[in-house]
Amino acid sequence: MKHFIGMAGLHGYLPQTCGSYDTYDLAVDGLADIHDLGKRRRRELKKHGRLELNLHWDGNEYCEIVACDCDDPTTHDDC
Repeated sequence: MKHFIGMAGLHGYLPQTCGSYDTYDLAVDGLADIHDLGKRRRRELKKHGRLELNLHWDGNEYCEIVACDCDDPTTHDDC
């Protein structure tokens, strides 16, 4: 079952937040809401599937979305 993993955290460490989403757009919305992204950064995340963040403003250094087709999407929730 194809789904999308939205994750965010600090470079070089396991993600601090991680979740499974049914669609790519839901993953974009979820990460954008968590980090309070404006229109420009939301659009950039949607276009590239990855966005460099500001640790002091956003609480994380990056967020990204990857596609997955494993049998149990719930294994990705909060990595």
